Amino acid sequence: MGKFETSGDGLQEMEEILKNAEVGRVAFCDDSVPYVVPLNFLYYDARIAFHCAWKGKKLDIIQKNPNCCFEVDEFMGEVSYHYDERCHLDYDSVLAFGKAHVENDETEKTRLLQLFAEKYSEIYRRPLSEGGKRFGKSRVSECCCVVINVEELTGRRERTREGKRKKIMWQHRF
Repeated sequence: MGKFETSGDGLQEMEEILKNAEVGRVAFCDDSVPYVVPLNFLYYDARIAFHCAWKGKKLDIIQKNPNCCFEVDEFMGEVSYHYDERCHLDYDSVLAFGKAHVENDETEKTRLLQLFAEKYSEIYRRPLSEGGKRFGKSRVSECCCVVINVEELTGRRERTREGKRKKIMWQHRF
């Protein structure tokens, strides 16, 4: 079995993983039924934001129960051996626990959608003088923007070195 250790509260490491991940999974609970959705997202200032249609199951569940969990992971290497079988992956993962709400402030929503566009599209990162784009306020009404206020982050990093597993766990409460 590999070594387990904690490394401070790991906030910097977990935030870096969240900022670099392309896809995450948000989990809600609809009464006693779990509901998990993969989506692209933005992590900023202890918040996770994503956009969606104005109607749908996610929004229905958030109205009833805003508690949620958000997960990202990244595989960092080859499958390694465990008990003579290739079955272990080197990976980083983060879970974010918090409460979700629909962002209704137009100024904040415009800012979030601009940051979101910058994350996924190079043209939004460029200065206007170099052909860059900005998310127009006229487009803000086209989609709903959901924000998760993160209350706790937990993370895990696993690596195989010289045939041995090393596990590092982190936890941070906001």
